[in-house]
Amino acid sequence: MKEETITRRQLISLVIMVQLGIEVLSLPHVEAGSAGHDTWLAVLLAALASQAGITLLWWLGSRYPKLNFYAYIPLIVGKPIGASINLLLGCYYAFSGLLLTLLYSDILKRWLFLLTPRWVLILMLLLVCGYAATSTLRQLANISQTFMIFAYISFLLIVFSGIYGLDARNLLPVLLNGWYPLLKGAYSAFSSYVGYELLLYAYPYVQSDSKKKVLLSMTLANAATAVFYIAVCLICSMKFNLKQLEVIPEPIIFILKNYRVDILQSIDILFLIFYVCIVSATIYTYFFMAAKAFLHLRGRGLGKQYFWVWMTVALCLLGGFFLTKRNDILQIGTIQDIMSIALVVALPVVLLIISGLRGTRRNET
Repeated sequence: MKEETITRRQLISLVIMVQLGIEVLSLPHVEAGSAGHDTWLAVLLAALASQAGITLLWWLGSRYPKLNFYAYIPLIVGKPIGASINLLLGCYYAFSGLLLTLLYSDILKRWLFLLTPRWVLILMLLLVCGYAATSTLRQLANISQTFMIFAYISFLLIVFSGIYGLDARNLLPVLLNGWYPLLKGAYSAFSSYVGYELLLYAYPYVQSDSKKKVLLSMTLANAATAVFYIAVCLICSMKFNLKQLEVIPEPIIFILKNYRVDILQSIDILFLIFYVCIVSATIYTYFFMAAKAFLHLRGRGLGKQYFWVWMTVALCLLGGFFLTKRNDILQIGTIQDIMSIALVVALPVVLLIISGLRGTRRNET
Protein backbone atom coordinates (compact mmCIF):
# COMPACT_ATOMS: atom_id res chain seq x y z
CA MET A 1 0.00 0.00 0.00
CA LYS A 2 2.32 2.70 -1.29
CA GLU A 3 1.50 6.36 -0.73
CA GLU A 4 2.62 9.45 -2.62
CA THR A 5 4.78 11.96 -0.80
CA ILE A 6 3.72 15.49 0.13
CA THR A 7 5.65 18.67 0.87
CA ARG A 8 5.81 20.39 4.24
CA ARG A 9 3.69 23.22 2.87
CA GLN A 10 1.02 20.74 1.86
CA LEU A 11 1.17 19.21 5.34
CA ILE A 12 0.54 22.63 6.86
CA SER A 13 -2.50 23.18 4.64
CA LEU A 14 -3.91 19.75 5.43
CA VAL A 15 -3.57 20.15 9.18
CA ILE A 16 -5.05 23.66 9.24
CA MET A 17 -8.07 22.60 7.23
CA VAL A 18 -8.68 19.55 9.41
CA GLN A 19 -8.28 21.50 12.64
CA LEU A 20 -10.62 24.34 11.71
CA GLY A 21 -13.71 22.23 11.07
CA ILE A 22 -16.98 23.53 12.45
CA GLU A 23 -15.70 24.77 15.81
CA VAL A 24 -15.07 28.28 14.47
CA LEU A 25 -18.82 28.80 14.40
CA SER A 26 -19.71 27.43 17.83
CA LEU A 27 -16.56 27.69 19.97
CA PRO A 28 -17.37 31.09 21.60
CA HIS A 29 -20.83 29.80 22.56
CA VAL A 30 -19.46 26.55 24.01
CA GLU A 31 -16.64 28.25 25.90
CA ALA A 32 -18.88 30.95 27.37
CA GLY A 33 -20.63 28.34 29.49
CA SER A 34 -17.39 27.01 30.96
CA ALA A 35 -14.59 29.59 30.79
CA GLY A 36 -16.75 32.73 30.98
CA HIS A 37 -14.74 35.92 30.36
CA ASP A 38 -11.60 33.87 29.89
CA THR A 39 -12.72 32.16 26.69
CA TRP A 40 -9.73 33.30 24.69
CA LEU A 41 -7.34 32.19 27.44
CA ALA A 42 -8.92 28.74 27.51
CA VAL A 43 -8.50 28.48 23.73
CA LEU A 44 -4.86 29.56 24.03
CA LEU A 45 -4.25 26.98 26.76
CA ALA A 46 -5.84 24.30 24.58
CA ALA A 47 -3.50 25.32 21.74
CA LEU A 48 -0.49 24.81 24.03
CA ALA A 49 -1.85 21.40 25.02
CA SER A 50 -2.28 20.43 21.37
CA GLN A 51 1.28 21.55 20.68
CA ALA A 52 2.45 19.18 23.41
CA GLY A 53 0.40 16.47 21.71
CA ILE A 54 2.00 17.27 18.35
CA THR A 55 5.46 16.92 19.87
CA LEU A 56 4.45 13.58 21.35
CA LEU A 57 3.19 12.27 17.99
CA TRP A 58 6.30 13.52 16.23
CA TRP A 59 8.44 11.69 18.78
CA LEU A 60 6.46 8.49 18.29
CA GLY A 61 6.63 8.76 14.50
CA SER A 62 10.39 9.36 14.58
CA ARG A 63 10.85 5.88 16.03
CA TYR A 64 9.30 4.38 12.87
CA PRO A 65 10.24 6.85 10.12
CA LYS A 66 9.41 4.50 7.24
CA LEU A 67 5.98 3.34 8.43
CA ASN A 68 2.67 5.07 9.04
CA PHE A 69 0.84 4.78 12.34
CA TYR A 70 -1.49 1.97 11.31
CA ALA A 71 1.42 -0.10 10.02
CA TYR A 72 3.64 0.08 13.11
CA ILE A 73 0.94 -0.40 15.77
CA PRO A 74 1.18 -4.22 15.38
CA LEU A 75 4.96 -3.96 15.85
CA ILE A 76 4.39 -2.44 19.27
CA VAL A 77 1.44 -4.41 20.66
CA GLY A 78 1.23 -7.43 18.37
CA LYS A 79 -1.03 -8.21 15.43
CA PRO A 80 -4.31 -9.12 17.25
CA ILE A 81 -4.30 -6.04 19.49
CA GLY A 82 -2.97 -3.89 16.66
CA ALA A 83 -5.84 -4.93 14.38
CA SER A 84 -8.31 -4.14 17.19
CA ILE A 85 -6.80 -0.67 17.66
CA ASN A 86 -6.92 0.02 13.93
CA LEU A 87 -10.57 -1.06 13.88
CA LEU A 88 -11.31 1.27 16.79
CA LEU A 89 -9.50 4.15 15.08
CA GLY A 90 -11.37 3.54 11.84
CA CYS A 91 -14.71 3.64 13.66
CA TYR A 92 -13.63 6.79 15.50
CA TYR A 93 -12.80 8.67 12.29
CA ALA A 94 -15.99 7.47 10.60
CA PHE A 95 -17.97 8.59 13.63
CA SER A 96 -16.22 11.98 13.66
CA GLY A 97 -17.02 12.48 9.97
CA LEU A 98 -20.66 11.62 10.59
CA LEU A 99 -20.91 13.98 13.57
CA LEU A 100 -19.38 16.87 11.64
CA THR A 101 -21.74 16.23 8.71
CA LEU A 102 -24.76 16.25 11.00
CA LEU A 103 -23.71 19.42 12.80
CA TYR A 104 -23.03 21.43 9.66
CA SER A 105 -26.19 20.17 7.98
CA ASP A 106 -28.09 21.38 11.03
CA ILE A 107 -26.47 24.82 10.75
CA LEU A 108 -27.20 25.06 7.04
CA LYS A 109 -30.84 24.11 7.60
CA ARG A 110 -31.35 26.64 10.42
CA TRP A 111 -29.62 29.56 8.71
CA LEU A 112 -30.10 28.99 4.97
CA PHE A 113 -32.22 26.06 3.78
CA LEU A 114 -35.25 26.19 6.05
CA LEU A 115 -37.50 24.23 3.69
CA THR A 116 -34.92 21.77 2.37
CA PRO A 117 -35.16 18.25 3.82
CA ARG A 118 -32.27 17.58 6.14
CA TRP A 119 -31.33 14.31 4.48
CA VAL A 120 -30.72 16.12 1.19
CA LEU A 121 -28.04 18.31 2.80
CA ILE A 122 -26.45 15.29 4.46
CA LEU A 123 -26.45 13.32 1.20
CA MET A 124 -24.79 16.12 -0.77
CA LEU A 125 -22.03 16.56 1.81
CA LEU A 126 -21.40 12.83 2.08
CA LEU A 127 -21.24 12.27 -1.68
CA VAL A 128 -18.78 15.08 -2.28
CA CYS A 129 -16.60 14.18 0.70
CA GLY A 130 -16.75 10.48 -0.08
CA TYR A 131 -15.55 11.05 -3.64
CA ALA A 132 -12.65 13.21 -2.38
CA ALA A 133 -11.71 10.63 0.28
CA THR A 134 -10.98 8.02 -2.40
CA SER A 135 -7.98 10.11 -3.47
CA THR A 136 -4.36 9.72 -2.43
CA LEU A 137 -2.74 11.73 0.34
CA ARG A 138 -1.05 14.01 -2.21
CA GLN A 139 -4.34 14.64 -4.01
CA LEU A 140 -6.02 15.51 -0.73
CA ALA A 141 -3.16 17.86 0.05
CA ASN A 142 -3.57 19.58 -3.33
CA ILE A 143 -7.29 20.04 -2.72
CA SER A 144 -6.64 21.42 0.76
CA GLN A 145 -4.06 23.87 -0.60
CA THR A 146 -6.66 25.13 -3.06
CA PHE A 147 -9.31 25.42 -0.35
CA MET A 148 -6.97 27.47 1.86
CA ILE A 149 -8.12 30.56 -0.02
CA PHE A 150 -11.56 30.09 1.55
CA ALA A 151 -9.98 29.96 5.01
CA TYR A 152 -8.26 33.29 4.32
CA ILE A 153 -11.49 34.84 3.02
CA SER A 154 -13.49 33.52 5.97
CA PHE A 155 -10.97 34.94 8.43
CA LEU A 156 -11.05 38.37 6.75
CA LEU A 157 -14.85 38.39 6.72
CA ILE A 158 -14.91 37.63 10.44
CA VAL A 159 -12.33 40.27 11.32
CA PHE A 160 -13.70 43.11 9.21
CA SER A 161 -17.32 42.46 10.19
CA GLY A 162 -16.54 42.15 13.88
CA ILE A 163 -14.16 45.06 14.54
CA TYR A 164 -16.98 47.57 15.01
CA GLY A 165 -18.76 48.04 18.30
CA LEU A 166 -16.31 46.04 20.40
CA ASP A 167 -16.16 46.53 24.15
CA ALA A 168 -12.91 45.33 25.74
CA ARG A 169 -14.49 45.56 29.19
CA ASN A 170 -16.30 42.31 28.41
CA LEU A 171 -12.94 40.55 28.78
CA LEU A 172 -12.53 41.70 32.36
CA PRO A 173 -11.90 40.64 35.03
CA VAL A 174 -9.41 37.92 34.12
CA LEU A 175 -9.61 34.68 36.13
CA LEU A 176 -12.57 35.98 38.11
CA ASN A 177 -13.54 32.49 39.31
CA GLY A 178 -10.05 31.03 39.50
CA TRP A 179 -8.32 28.41 37.41
CA TYR A 180 -10.93 25.67 37.42
CA PRO A 181 -13.28 27.30 34.83
CA LEU A 182 -10.24 28.07 32.66
CA LEU A 183 -9.06 24.45 32.77
CA LYS A 184 -12.58 23.23 32.11
CA GLY A 185 -12.81 25.54 29.12
CA ALA A 186 -9.42 24.37 27.85
CA TYR A 187 -10.68 20.79 28.00
CA SER A 188 -13.74 21.75 25.93
CA ALA A 189 -11.62 23.70 23.46
CA PHE A 190 -9.05 20.93 23.00
CA SER A 191 -11.35 19.00 20.67
CA SER A 192 -11.23 22.03 18.36
CA TYR A 193 -7.56 21.33 17.69
CA VAL A 194 -8.05 17.62 17.09
CA GLY A 195 -6.92 16.82 13.58
CA TYR A 196 -3.21 17.25 14.15
CA GLU A 197 -3.05 13.47 14.61
CA LEU A 198 -3.00 13.35 10.81
CA LEU A 199 0.76 13.48 11.38
CA LEU A 200 0.63 9.88 12.59
CA TYR A 201 -0.29 8.71 9.11
CA ALA A 202 1.47 11.37 7.04
CA TYR A 203 4.82 11.35 8.87
CA PRO A 204 6.73 8.95 6.57
CA TYR A 205 5.35 10.60 3.43
CA VAL A 206 6.48 14.18 4.13
CA GLN A 207 9.39 15.33 1.99
CA SER A 208 11.95 16.96 4.27
CA ASP A 209 15.72 16.95 4.65
CA SER A 210 15.24 17.12 8.42
CA LYS A 211 12.51 15.54 10.49
CA LYS A 212 12.74 18.49 12.89
CA LYS A 213 11.35 20.63 10.07
CA VAL A 214 8.28 18.38 10.06
CA LEU A 215 7.73 19.33 13.71
CA LEU A 216 8.21 22.98 12.77
CA SER A 217 5.59 22.67 10.02
CA MET A 218 3.11 21.12 12.43
CA THR A 219 3.83 23.89 14.93
CA LEU A 220 3.13 26.55 12.30
CA ALA A 221 -0.15 24.87 11.35
CA ASN A 222 -1.23 24.64 14.98
CA ALA A 223 -0.27 28.27 15.59
CA ALA A 224 -2.27 29.43 12.56
CA THR A 225 -5.32 27.56 13.81
CA ALA A 226 -4.85 29.05 17.28
CA VAL A 227 -4.73 32.58 15.85
CA PHE A 228 -7.98 31.91 13.98
CA TYR A 229 -9.75 30.56 17.07
CA ILE A 230 -8.45 33.22 19.44
CA ALA A 231 -9.45 36.02 17.05
CA VAL A 232 -12.96 34.57 16.78
CA CYS A 233 -13.29 34.24 20.57
CA LEU A 234 -11.96 37.75 21.22
CA ILE A 235 -14.34 39.31 18.71
CA CYS A 236 -17.37 37.44 20.02
CA SER A 237 -16.46 38.05 23.68
CA MET A 238 -16.11 41.79 23.09
CA LYS A 239 -19.21 41.91 20.91
CA PHE A 240 -21.59 40.10 23.27
CA ASN A 241 -21.90 39.65 27.00
CA LEU A 242 -21.85 36.20 28.59
CA LYS A 243 -25.62 35.80 28.71
CA GLN A 244 -25.90 36.58 25.02
CA LEU A 245 -23.12 34.15 24.09
CA GLU A 246 -24.79 31.39 26.06
CA VAL A 247 -27.98 31.88 24.05
CA ILE A 248 -26.56 32.33 20.53
CA PRO A 249 -25.24 28.97 19.25
CA GLU A 250 -23.30 30.45 16.29
CA PRO A 251 -22.36 34.03 17.28
CA ILE A 252 -20.07 34.54 14.29
CA ILE A 253 -22.93 33.96 11.84
CA PHE A 254 -25.09 36.34 13.88
CA ILE A 255 -22.41 39.04 13.58
CA LEU A 256 -22.08 38.52 9.85
CA LYS A 257 -25.84 38.56 9.37
CA ASN A 258 -26.11 42.00 10.96
CA TYR A 259 -23.13 43.49 9.14
CA ARG A 260 -24.00 45.68 6.16
CA VAL A 261 -21.76 46.63 3.23
CA ASP A 262 -22.88 48.58 0.18
CA ILE A 263 -21.27 46.25 -2.34
CA LEU A 264 -22.21 43.00 -0.59
CA GLN A 265 -25.48 41.67 0.74
CA SER A 266 -26.09 38.75 3.07
CA ILE A 267 -22.46 38.25 4.08
CA ASP A 268 -23.53 35.43 6.38
CA ILE A 269 -24.76 33.43 3.38
CA LEU A 270 -21.49 34.09 1.53
CA PHE A 271 -19.54 32.99 4.58
CA LEU A 272 -21.50 29.75 5.02
CA ILE A 273 -21.00 28.90 1.35
CA PHE A 274 -17.26 29.49 1.62
CA TYR A 275 -17.09 27.55 4.84
CA VAL A 276 -18.59 24.45 3.22
CA CYS A 277 -15.19 23.93 1.60
CA ILE A 278 -13.42 24.04 4.96
CA VAL A 279 -15.89 21.65 6.60
CA SER A 280 -15.72 19.33 3.59
CA ALA A 281 -11.92 19.22 3.88
CA THR A 282 -12.24 18.04 7.46
CA ILE A 283 -14.88 15.43 6.63
CA TYR A 284 -13.09 13.88 3.65
CA THR A 285 -9.85 13.70 5.65
CA TYR A 286 -11.69 11.82 8.40
CA PHE A 287 -13.13 9.40 5.85
CA PHE A 288 -9.69 8.99 4.29
CA MET A 289 -8.16 8.17 7.69
CA ALA A 290 -10.99 5.75 8.46
CA ALA A 291 -10.47 3.90 5.17
CA LYS A 292 -6.72 3.67 5.77
CA ALA A 293 -7.33 2.25 9.24
CA PHE A 294 -9.67 -0.42 7.87
CA LEU A 295 -7.17 -1.26 5.14
CA HIS A 296 -4.54 -2.03 7.78
CA LEU A 297 -6.70 -4.57 9.60
CA ARG A 298 -4.54 -7.13 7.83
CA GLY A 299 -0.82 -6.92 7.19
CA ARG A 300 -1.03 -7.03 3.40
CA GLY A 301 -4.14 -4.94 3.18
CA LEU A 302 -7.81 -5.70 3.39
CA GLY A 303 -9.86 -4.66 0.37
CA LYS A 304 -9.57 -1.40 -1.53
CA GLN A 305 -9.63 2.17 -0.30
CA TYR A 306 -12.66 3.18 -2.35
CA PHE A 307 -14.65 0.23 -0.92
CA TRP A 308 -14.05 1.29 2.67
CA VAL A 309 -14.73 4.94 1.87
CA TRP A 310 -18.11 4.26 0.30
CA MET A 311 -18.97 1.73 3.01
CA THR A 312 -18.27 4.44 5.58
CA VAL A 313 -20.35 6.96 3.62
CA ALA A 314 -23.27 4.51 3.39
CA LEU A 315 -23.21 3.85 7.14
CA CYS A 316 -23.00 7.58 7.88
CA LEU A 317 -25.98 8.24 5.62
CA LEU A 318 -27.92 5.55 7.45
CA GLY A 319 -26.95 7.07 10.77
CA GLY A 320 -28.13 10.47 9.57
CA PHE A 321 -31.69 9.15 9.28
CA PHE A 322 -31.72 8.10 12.95
CA LEU A 323 -29.90 11.07 14.50
CA THR A 324 -32.33 13.89 13.77
CA LYS A 325 -32.62 15.82 17.05
CA ARG A 326 -30.10 18.56 17.73
CA ASN A 327 -29.85 17.75 21.44
CA ASP A 328 -29.02 14.13 20.67
CA ILE A 329 -26.31 15.19 18.25
CA LEU A 330 -24.79 17.56 20.82
CA GLN A 331 -24.80 14.83 23.47
CA ILE A 332 -23.03 12.51 21.07
CA GLY A 333 -20.52 15.31 20.52
CA THR A 334 -19.54 15.10 24.21
CA ILE A 335 -18.86 11.39 23.71
CA GLN A 336 -16.68 12.22 20.73
CA ASP A 337 -14.67 14.64 22.90
CA ILE A 338 -13.91 11.82 25.33
CA MET A 339 -12.97 9.52 22.46
CA SER A 340 -10.62 12.18 21.12
CA ILE A 341 -8.77 12.41 24.43
CA ALA A 342 -8.52 8.62 24.64
CA LEU A 343 -7.38 7.96 21.06
CA VAL A 344 -5.46 11.11 20.18
CA VAL A 345 -3.71 11.69 23.52
CA ALA A 346 -3.81 8.62 25.76
CA LEU A 347 -3.27 5.97 23.08
CA PRO A 348 -0.06 7.50 21.62
CA VAL A 349 1.31 7.95 25.15
CA VAL A 350 0.71 4.28 25.95
CA LEU A 351 2.21 3.15 22.64
CA LEU A 352 5.27 5.34 23.14
CA ILE A 353 5.82 3.90 26.62
CA ILE A 354 5.42 0.32 25.41
CA SER A 355 7.72 0.97 22.48
CA GLY A 356 10.35 2.39 24.81
CA LEU A 357 10.07 -0.48 27.28
CA ARG A 358 10.33 -3.08 24.54
CA GLY A 359 13.31 -1.26 23.09
CA THR A 360 11.94 -1.30 19.56
CA ARG A 361 14.66 0.09 17.35
CA ARG A 362 14.25 2.21 14.26
CA ASN A 363 16.13 -0.24 12.11
CA GLU A 364 13.45 -2.84 12.83
CA THR A 365 11.09 -0.86 10.59
